Amino acid sequence: MTKLSILLCAHCPNASYDDLLAKAISSIYKQSYKDYKLFIVLDECWGGTLSKVKDVITPDTEIIIRNKKEGLARAKNTGLERINTEYVAFLDADDEYVSGKLEKQMNFIENNNVDFLGTLATIKNKGQIYPSGFSVGQYETHEQIYNRIFQENIMTHGSMLIRKKALDELGGYHDVRGMEDWDLWQRAISLGYKFHQLQERLYMLTMGTSVER
Repeated sequence: MTKLSILLCAHCPNASYDDLLAKAISSIYKQSYKDYKLFIVLDECWGGTLSKVKDVITPDTEIIIRNKKEGLARAKNTGLERINTEYVAFLDADDEYVSGKLEKQMNFIENNNVDFLGTLATIKNKGQIYPSGFSVGQYETHEQIYNRIFQENIMTHGSMLIRKKALDELGGYHDVRGMEDWDLWQRAISLGYKFHQLQERLYMLTMGTSVER
């Protein structure tokens, strides 16, 4: 039985964003961990996005179309309503998974008492690649994350692997524009859900491509 779903939400206002979305999807298919179900939410995309997506996805991918853009939180919650696997991974439409990400996260979360599992990230900006702002060992354990998460969003949303039960119990994402992920982390850790961050850079952030959600 498939234990993992991947949720990717995309708002593509023009064709240049379609190319980034195709790269994001490709990074999923290159993963060594193959037992997952992919859900893609197209959130008021321009007319060419659906055709582009269909060119690169496998037949078992579920596409959810939203014709009215109402924010990223609602797009994510729409996708979560369709998911019934034990775990959910996320990927932002302009970012990419690094090789081995899903396998390493699944191995860890299935053998540890963790509800929210992130990784460190690298940043790609105008062809240059460099580490994100957080150092190895800085925010790894639940205690380290707890002591900082109320001052700074130290978890990269697209890197997260989360137990679906926890998301359901928390009521998904709240509509806090630009901070829906940080809001979720704070609510979750306040209620005792366990966090951990793998000390490998398994997620690639692309800078300078975000659009208003």
